[in-house]
Amino acid sequence: MAKHVLPIVHPPLYGLLSWAYTLSITSSMPNFNPWFYSNFIQVCCNKNYLEDKQELFFDFFRGGNNELNHNPFLLSSTLDTPMLYEIFKDKLHPFLIKKIQEGVYPVLFLDEYHISYTTAYHAYPFPHHVLIYGYDEDRQIYHTYGFGKDLLLGYHETTFDELEQAFHSIDNYLKNHAIYDQYNYFFTLLPQFVYSLNIRLIYEQLGEYLRSESSNNDQNRFFSPDKEFLAFGIACYDHLIEHFHILNERPESLVRANPPRQLHLLWEHKKMLRNRVAYLQKENQLPLDETLLLGFLELEELARQSRNLYAEHVVKEVPHVNDRIKQNLEHMRDKELQLLPQLMDQLKQHHPELLLLP
Repeated sequence: MAKHVLPIVHPPLYGLLSWAYTLSITSSMPNFNPWFYSNFIQVCCNKNYLEDKQELFFDFFRGGNNELNHNPFLLSSTLDTPMLYEIFKDKLHPFLIKKIQEGVYPVLFLDEYHISYTTAYHAYPFPHHVLIYGYDEDRQIYHTYGFGKDLLLGYHETTFDELEQAFHSIDNYLKNHAIYDQYNYFFTLLPQFVYSLNIRLIYEQLGEYLRSESSNNDQNRFFSPDKEFLAFGIACYDHLIEHFHILNERPESLVRANPPRQLHLLWEHKKMLRNRVAYLQKENQLPLDETLLLGFLELEELARQSRNLYAEHVVKEVPHVNDRIKQNLEHMRDKELQLLPQLMDQLKQHHPELLLLP
């Protein structure tokens, strides 16, 4: 077969490719929405980022050791890079072509310095995962998915030669101990998998979010018995607000400030909150309360405004941008403290089985 392309769609979450890649494969599945809206409620951040001299990392939290293994609609296989290189260094393309023919989506750990559609191309080394969803042997290209030079997530073409160079480059970095291995993943879609909407799980996650705790702590890669590295749920606002205060007062103390990513992920979380309420109302799992839905829409809009305001600031300096975003964050936190208990009360009223829960 000279060419073959597997189906993918633009995912509902794309701030981090660890979620975007798997969701791009599964989000068109008939049973996707019940699973999706039963999850992606909790968030986390590394609260000791200043002391540990790290970037403030804010993200959805679903427990487990690797976000690329979180999706029940996918059968996942993992190969470490040295093993993959040792077995397939001289026959990488036949191996990838065979996998794609079998309906498998490879996600390879590569050096984007050699991938021409990326911002890293011939500019700086950038070890990263790349999703491959098809190939064309006649044109000697792979169909890949990721962020391009325009910083937008999209469909791209990568030549066989580029991908091979990127593969060899990663092996050299690992042999020189310049980076740590982030593994290679091979996903097979499970089209018969069925997931039912889990109202109790939604309710419990909302409660944990408001209490700033997580029952998945012990599975988290940042957790150790003597020290918790993460803040959860509503408490993340404190660290985001602190971060924008430091950007104003002493930005040199931040190892790497990355407000565009933090604010985009914050917007994705608020978009998810609003979409979940709309979905539950549509599915008759909540009463049709337009006021509640509008409250979550206002919350999402505040997050979107903050993200766009900082994006504008990057292009042309916006006066007092950090103070304005801090005010938005404080308003969002206060609004959530009003809206989420209302949502939980409505879930209890609509689902009597929840009445025994705290």
